[in-house]
Amino acid sequence: MNRDEPLFIAHRLLDEQILDSEGRRCGRVDDIELRGSPPRVTALLVGEGLYARRLPRALRRMARRLSGPERWGANALRVPWEEVDEINAAVHLRGKAEELGLGHGDDPESWMVRRLPWN
Repeated sequence: MNRDEPLFIAHRLLDEQILDSEGRRCGRVDDIELRGSPPRVTALLVGEGLYARRLPRALRRMARRLSGPERWGANALRVPWEEVDEINAAVHLRGKAEELGLGHGDDPESWMVRRLPWN
């Protein structure tokens, strides 16, 4: 799929696996930044602090307690749309995960494991 083709954004991008230029898994698309009129995708938003916004209101408080509030650069990152190379079974990026601050999502010492009561 070409970056400039029309796309059903919510259906196609949300929760999609992100791979860097070396094929390394580096997270999932948690939200999308739209700007302009007509709206255009300007960035993919990645990070555990973003997921709570997508839940029903009754569950948001609990989700924020587990994942923490949105803190740009700490638990929420912005990947510019220009960094997206290809969209097929996953979202492929042009650069390496480290260059974009990504790649900590597959760490066994991830945020969820650290927050379990017995840890």
